[in-house]
Amino acid sequence: MAPTDVDVAIAGARAGADVVRGLYGRRLTRIDKGAGDFATAADVAAEEAVLDVLRAARPGDAVLGEEGGQQGTGPAEAVRQWLVDPLCGALNYAVGNLLVAVTDGGDLSGSVHFAAGIALCRAAGCVVTGVDGSPVGEGHGLVAAAGEETHGLLMSMIRGS
Repeated sequence: MAPTDVDVAIAGARAGADVVRGLYGRRLTRIDKGAGDFATAADVAAEEAVLDVLRAARPGDAVLGEEGGQQGTGPAEAVRQWLVDPLCGALNYAVGNLLVAVTDGGDLSGSVHFAAGIALCRAAGCVVTGVDGSPVGEGHGLVAAAGEETHGLLMSMIRGS
């Protein structure tokens, strides 16, 4: 029997985590991404470990990796698209701090950092918009609320009204 998508995702996450754990605390090469951002050799190796799992199990799927960009079939032609960022928080990781966080971006619905969280919130019935109330991807930031009423209250607080 072929593995389910959940099985593949778990195997990929474990492969990436094994690399991240194995390289933690070592002096790592930094790869400049511009604007003060960088990746480490651990970012690249962990992403490659995840991609190896995905390619083996789902060779026809599209992949958008934090480090490698879009790979494989375009998302419109693929059965599914995987969003991969197995090491989010390269700066903290590089200096030996295991506290990691995600900063703000433009269109968060296709972001390797936010897409899963947005989908999970929506599946649970939450309202998710940009900070200005616009649909995700049209504005900046992200506001997630348990329902319309709570979302409205949060938007009022943000607007100061």
